[in-house]
Amino acid sequence: MWLELNYKLLGSRRAVLITTITVVLVYNFIVYLHPENLGWIRSDHFSFSNAIQFLIVDQILLELISASIIFQLIRFYAERLRLFEVRLAIKELIIYQLKFLPVLLVAFFFFAPFTLTARFLYHNFSNISWDVYFESYFYSSTLYVVYLLPVLLYGYGIINANLIVQYNQQLGKTKLDLREAKKPKLKSRLWAADEWGEMFLDVDKIFWIERSDRKSFAKTELEKYRLKENITELEDKLDPNKFVRINRGTLVNMEFVQNYSFWENDKYVLRMNDANKSEFVMSRERLQKIKHMFLAMG
Repeated sequence: MWLELNYKLLGSRRAVLITTITVVLVYNFIVYLHPENLGWIRSDHFSFSNAIQFLIVDQILLELISASIIFQLIRFYAERLRLFEVRLAIKELIIYQLKFLPVLLVAFFFFAPFTLTARFLYHNFSNISWDVYFESYFYSSTLYVVYLLPVLLYGYGIINANLIVQYNQQLGKTKLDLREAKKPKLKSRLWAADEWGEMFLDVDKIFWIERSDRKSFAKTELEKYRLKENITELEDKLDPNKFVRINRGTLVNMEFVQNYSFWENDKYVLRMNDANKSEFVMSRERLQKIKHMFLAMG
């Protein structure tokens, strides 16, 4: 099975935000809660308010820049390499993901000037020193290594999220197509017969269909024809916006309904506009659908 892909998810602000928050929390949990790095909690300068500010501003808000640029690089890279489909097999999925490794390895050089400059200004706005900037916030092998794990988490996190979203969408579309395929095709003509022979009868000419002696008959303005399907089969094959079952043995064409009124014992009378002004009895439950259809037609 092949999965068709697009990369619209990578342009979603919500996806950028959720991925950033997830990666920041995972990375900080790995680094700052490691047993060897717990000294910062015992520091005299530690406070929960400072920790929360650090997490929200210094980490999440500033790293939104990194995530946004990484996502756009992945999207550009995928579209240039035309990575628009992948076979749903383990080997093929691994190869597909490895194809993104080159762009993730160079992503640092694209987002670092923006993210690190923003972080430098946040930390040193009141006392800007460009010596400090070039020493601690400019390109360096140390910063590259520090960012390598987050970059891989950003990249492969969104790549796999996109695979899951695309798979669910394609699976949902397949299920919908299967349901549509199973639905009987609505009929515009029905096989019919009278005393002269067999024919195809246009359903738009039918006033109503009724059951009599275990057979189904269609009534038009001038004639009555025998049909080979039963009432239940006909209800599935005819347009439900036109033909309504008003009782166990009758389907009426709403185009030829004149009116309805209360009769007795919670029953109602439905009148047709044929020459004989034919009437049918129906229950209150059936009436509700008739009312809705009258409103829709009006």
